[in-house]
Amino acid sequence: MKKFALPGLITLIILGYVFYLSLAKQLSYYSTHVACGNYYLSKRPLNSIIEKEANTKPFNVEWLDALFLKQLSYSVNEDNKTLSSSFGSVETTMKYYPNYGCSTDLNKNVSNANIKISSLHPISIDKNIQYLIDNEFVNDSGHRALIVMHQNNIVGQQFDQYTSNNTPLLSWSMTKSLTSLLFGRMMLEGFIDLNDQVFPGSDDPKRNSLTYRHLLNHTDGLDYQEAYYPFTDFFKMFISANVGKHISNLDFKYQPGNHWAYSSAATNLLAYKLSEIGNALGFSMQELFQYFLFDELGIHNAVIGKDQNGNMIASSLGFISPTAWLSVGKLMNNNGSYNGKQIIDKDFISFMRSPVEINNGSKILNYGGQWWLNTKDPTLSPQLHTIDYEIYSANGFQGQRLMIIPALDLIIVRLGLTEGRTEWINEGPFISSLINNYAN
Repeated sequence: MKKFALPGLITLIILGYVFYLSLAKQLSYYSTHVACGNYYLSKRPLNSIIEKEANTKPFNVEWLDALFLKQLSYSVNEDNKTLSSSFGSVETTMKYYPNYGCSTDLNKNVSNANIKISSLHPISIDKNIQYLIDNEFVNDSGHRALIVMHQNNIVGQQFDQYTSNNTPLLSWSMTKSLTSLLFGRMMLEGFIDLNDQVFPGSDDPKRNSLTYRHLLNHTDGLDYQEAYYPFTDFFKMFISANVGKHISNLDFKYQPGNHWAYSSAATNLLAYKLSEIGNALGFSMQELFQYFLFDELGIHNAVIGKDQNGNMIASSLGFISPTAWLSVGKLMNNNGSYNGKQIIDKDFISFMRSPVEINNGSKILNYGGQWWLNTKDPTLSPQLHTIDYEIYSANGFQGQRLMIIPALDLIIVRLGLTEGRTEWINEGPFISSLINNYAN
């Protein structure tokens, strides 16, 4: 037995080193993307990023998270506009490009056109609403921006020391809802339809039956599970050099339409297919968003992060300002119209606000076309189940919110993070107090 001990030990060491390199690559790449955007787009100081954004508890186990987070280090080179993060011996460096975002390509050729200030909204402060907001900032230090709009006027707002109403902030999965709106805009223009095949002509029956309706409803059936830890499907997708091709090559676990599962893969596949339309029109994906959606809403400083090949990670990496999210809220609240122009078809707005129905006739009551819906079920809507009004929202990791209460003509934007993976802990009481001011 002894003669096998040394080869076995060598094999174990090699496997351990391979595991370490893979883990280090994932954590370093992810951390650099988040930190680079927060530093150059959100203008947050590096020490704040390390304390807050970088402290995302990758395993959600206190001692294990502390062990791994201590291995991460960050550095900035202002001359080259680069940010690096290292996990042990593995380092990732990204360069910031205006209008584009952060990339591992340190010699990318992108336009340096000046970024205009996004359109602001009229302000008419209501002292009662402002009191509620100020109190929220006292009770929760994680808020970066909290704004309430009533009848197209900002009636209360507050920001942390590094944020203004025009500061692009990492909105995480709120970006999914933006991607659905871009689809709706392209649909109105006649470029695409809900029932179009995603992979027309495929020999695989499941792949052949996949439609854009399935992607928007997250009933795609892809063999993908949403979880935010190293070595999960999300991380494999996030660090892949070509996110679109990675997802396009996924197998199917279910027949499309038979099963619902929240999926960043579905949104990124949707964005990848939209980018093909954009390329045919002579637009990059960033330009497609800008020309067909953002310009219509007066949004000029939104940036959505990309993979190493320039494919947009539209599920997660939107850096969008509070005032821009208010514009999105106004578009939704006005049934797809903005400044008198129909940007999105009313029927598509209704589709996004309606519960997903799967093939057996059952409904996903808290989810529509990449927008979340409140319900009376405390399991599905733990913070909002006691509220009698319809609320639909764009939601993101760590409590990012754009919430619309159409019956009261209310729009709420909350951006920030409370601690680690914690959501907006006082969401339900705050929304209830807000409603009480306008419901009577």
